Amino acid sequence: MALPDTPAQQLEWEARQRPRAAVAAAAGGVLIFGGQLARGLLFPDPPRPQLLEALGRVQEPGLIGGQPSAQIALQEYLDERAFSFLATSIAEALGYFAVAYALTFLAAATRARRPAAARAIVYLPAVGGVLMGVVSLVGAFGALADASEFLDGPQTVDAAAIGPGTSTVLAQVLLLPGSLALAAAYLLVSLNAMRAGLLTRFLGILGVIVGVLVIIRIGPLPVVPAFWLISLAVLFAGRRPGGDPPAWRTGREEPWPTAQEAAAARAEKAAAPREEPELEPVAAGSVAAGEKRKRKRRRQ
Repeated sequence: MALPDTPAQQLEWEARQRPRAAVAAAAGGVLIFGGQLARGLLFPDPPRPQLLEALGRVQEPGLIGGQPSAQIALQEYLDERAFSFLATSIAEALGYFAVAYALTFLAAATRARRPAAARAIVYLPAVGGVLMGVVSLVGAFGALADASEFLDGPQTVDAAAIGPGTSTVLAQVLLLPGSLALAAAYLLVSLNAMRAGLLTRFLGILGVIVGVLVIIRIGPLPVVPAFWLISLAVLFAGRRPGGDPPAWRTGREEPWPTAQEAAAARAEKAAAPREEPELEPVAAGSVAAGEKRKRKRRRQ
């Protein structure tokens, strides 16, 4: 990505891109969270093959391959809800594409201020976000195609043992590199943006945590990533309480003071002598005239 040459050109470019990036960050947080939430509500209790039932079939006389598969109930459940499953997956995929745009903008703004940052941070968000979006789309279409093909067939144990189709396998293959690339994008972009002064320490550290949560999921819903993306949208839109961090206004790197520097600044401010307000000199005649007027008022 070719970046502007001067801070003024960089600020002009960012002014045009920030509204789009704000929309993308908000859409990413809402669509990914909403897609996964809707999937949990629409598919609350999918049927699962029972282990004891499967073991009991093994003991029955005859070849087990010709017996009805334990996957029938699950595939019927998925096929009946095909539209809902596809809609939630499309929403999640669009969310990942939006995240790719928002993080790429932040990475470009960061590298313009920190040329020492690795060039890869500009490309990792696009790679990770697009791959995860493709995984959501291809995985959903593949799962529905596998379910339809299974239900149209003999529905036996042998038919279930054939395995997933090409689309499902492709989604499984892309899942690991997509997750790693997106996790690295969250981590590296947030860390460098914080060092450049574009993100506050809170948002920078939280972005690193989001990167970890891409690999190690905690809880059924991506609450922390959604919160971080919405906060990023507020920052991009210029609605952050307290205004933009200085780096957004100068176009240059504005590192945050360290804990020792902040403590030293507070101590210096507290130790500085307070300036007494200077009193304006008053003419003696005016004072005497003022006292005479007060005496007249008392007599009256």
